Amino acid sequence: MNKGKVSILETNLLYLITALLLVTIGAYVQFVNIKTGLVITQYILVLLPVIIFLKIKKESLRTFLRFNRLKFKHGLMTVGITFLVYPVAVFFNSIMLTILTYLGMEIRPLPIPMPNNFIEYAILFFIIAISAGICEEVFFRGLLLRVYGEKYKLAGVAITSLMFGIFHFNLQNLAGPIVLGLVFGYLVYITDSIYAGIIGHIANNGLAVTLMYGLNVLREGVSQYGSITPENSMPNTYQLIAGTITLGVIAAVSGFFAYLLIKKIKEDIELDSNNPRLDSDNLKDDLYSDDNTSYNNEELSYRDLTIGDDYDSNLSSKQKIYKIVEFIPLLIVVAMYVVFSFYQFYRL
Repeated sequence: MNKGKVSILETNLLYLITALLLVTIGAYVQFVNIKTGLVITQYILVLLPVIIFLKIKKESLRTFLRFNRLKFKHGLMTVGITFLVYPVAVFFNSIMLTILTYLGMEIRPLPIPMPNNFIEYAILFFIIAISAGICEEVFFRGLLLRVYGEKYKLAGVAITSLMFGIFHFNLQNLAGPIVLGLVFGYLVYITDSIYAGIIGHIANNGLAVTLMYGLNVLREGVSQYGSITPENSMPNTYQLIAGTITLGVIAAVSGFFAYLLIKKIKEDIELDSNNPRLDSDNLKDDLYSDDNTSYNNEELSYRDLTIGDDYDSNLSSKQKIYKIVEFIPLLIVVAMYVVFSFYQFYRL
């Protein structure tokens, strides 16, 4: 292995370790105190391992994680894209909920604290939006997308978005995060800046917290004039079907406009005369070159370490075994996800 190069196996092992920390220590500290537990989970269990790992590998955090400049207008467009994609994510989550209720499974509210006043809203905005936006993006669109994107190019966006959805360990909240992971990952991919993912993540979670706060204020206001639906009640199958159809129409329209904004960002990047990645034929190959700065501060750049197209056909038996072994940590996490999902609905 080349000096300083981060392998798929190492990355997957870190993903497994972080998942284990999440479902053990993370679950415990959140059970004791949800707000403090979420802070510990984000900064200690998600962000810190990435920093330690890259320091051990002697990688530049700024270069490896792509803390590259993002144009202000692209940042604003990312916020707009996120707001437009929000109904799409909710729509796919609604489909999942409808399927689960149809199968007779009990749907439970997500374990997210509700802000009852402005102070709690500000605190939760920092924890759920800002903290998660920074820490989770560094882990998924920083570390994972860097490694998977280098080897699998655009397919790395899809792979890491699936890993992002599984990482939530909640079957009710699987499809939405996958959709958001695809959008955030692609924005980071085309802009070569993790700031696109961070801004999008903060905007999405911030919108969710804001909506929860607004609904809570509205509920309290309406309750003064009569009884209302209990806070923790969940809709039945027919209500979910009707809601899903409505959401589908909204998602189709908003998703189209989100696509136009994403397309506009990509066109801006390709037309930017100051961008060394201007040549559209070589855009994907150059997206990870960090403006011609060598990946490991050596003569050989990170892009030059890319595995060739005919690599798989020339693998020896040991190399083929290694390629299988390097994905075993992912299979373990998937198995964990299945067990937790089964426990969530059947309470073993």
